[in-house]
Amino acid sequence: MIDFIKYKGFVWKIPLASALSWVLAEWAGSKHPYLAPLTVILSIQLTVDKSIQFAWQRVLGTIAGVLFTAWIAPYVGLSGWSLGLFLLVGTMIAAWLKWDHAVMVQVTLSILLVLYFQSKMPSYPLDRIRDTIIGAIVAILIHVMVFPPDSVNKARKKMSHFADHLSNHFITTAHWVEEGCPSSNAQILQTKLQALFQELHQATTELDKAEQSLSYNPFGTKKRAALNQLTRQMKHLRSGYANLADMIRVCTKWSESGNFEQKNQRLWADHLNTLAKLVKQWNQGLNAPEPFRPVSKESALPIKTPVQMENYLYPLALYTNAEQVVQDFQDSDRTL
Repeated sequence: MIDFIKYKGFVWKIPLASALSWVLAEWAGSKHPYLAPLTVILSIQLTVDKSIQFAWQRVLGTIAGVLFTAWIAPYVGLSGWSLGLFLLVGTMIAAWLKWDHAVMVQVTLSILLVLYFQSKMPSYPLDRIRDTIIGAIVAILIHVMVFPPDSVNKARKKMSHFADHLSNHFITTAHWVEEGCPSSNAQILQTKLQALFQELHQATTELDKAEQSLSYNPFGTKKRAALNQLTRQMKHLRSGYANLADMIRVCTKWSESGNFEQKNQRLWADHLNTLAKLVKQWNQGLNAPEPFRPVSKESALPIKTPVQMENYLYPLALYTNAEQVVQDFQDSDRTL
């Protein structure tokens, strides 16, 4: 039951907030209390920032639409043409003010409903504004104050999922190198690498969402510390992906040169497998209870540049990158 309350808030928060907002709307004197839970149902989204954004858009659009219609409607009869004219003027004003599309939708809904109900129920315009505000406030308070969505944990899971696939791709690359970097498998490797990039993008997006949600949570001090830690760890994941992509590119060129000897193939296959283990151990630390547990230096074999190659390490890296830039821009020029 505790887990249900904590992790299934979207299921029980809407009924609770809807009931509470209805009672408050009736207490405030509304004759249309259903408008408050309607706002609750629409406002409670999967993330706190989206909920606040929609609630604000609904309140703003409702107030603008109601005031505009209530001011002019008594002088204009109700018909399809008058409705079209009201909607045109309302949307033009919203566009001129550069309001979001969601606000514009709320403006048009309020114009339609107020134009229709005002002559039959004079209290409807006031009830719509008041009940919308009540519903928005209740929805946000319950969503933010009572077990807010754990967006940080969701971001951590996305990162862990990516790290696991990154480790597997190091292993796949090791097998490919050990086989001599066959060109028939190179395209498959690149396709998987592209899919891995999409996962990295999704994890980054989830981290951004968590940051936005926490900015509205006054009680999220612990979560903010965890989020800051995840943001630092994300840099390692990005770097790991970038280095793997670069290593695949270098191995491809080395193989095409005809100088990639079997002993070097075995050596770099071992190195890639070692890196895969390192990423997997790092991922275990990411999933461990707080605080993050980094991989110990003793847990992975060191991969160091041979002494005889140290003097050539930086020039070779620069030449490799420079050649890649030339190749990229030359290829781009051919496609134009």
